[in-house]
Amino acid sequence: MTEAEARELFARIDSDSDGQINIVELANHFKSEGHAGQLKDKVKEAMAADANRDRVLDFDEFHALVK
Repeated sequence: MTEAEARELFARIDSDSDGQINIVELANHFKSEGHAGQLKDKVKEAMAADANRDRVLDFDEFHALVK
């Protein structure tokens, strides 16, 4: 995924446009993508990219996840 594609996806998931993706935004994204049955695992996997452990993903953490 290119950086531009990652930025576009990040912006779609970051529903409150605060520059961070939180657990609720991740869950909503995965539900909308049809992953409701795997929601807990998907969110846990994505949040493993939270390098500074602040419980949100900034763009750099997100981009490292989706590369």
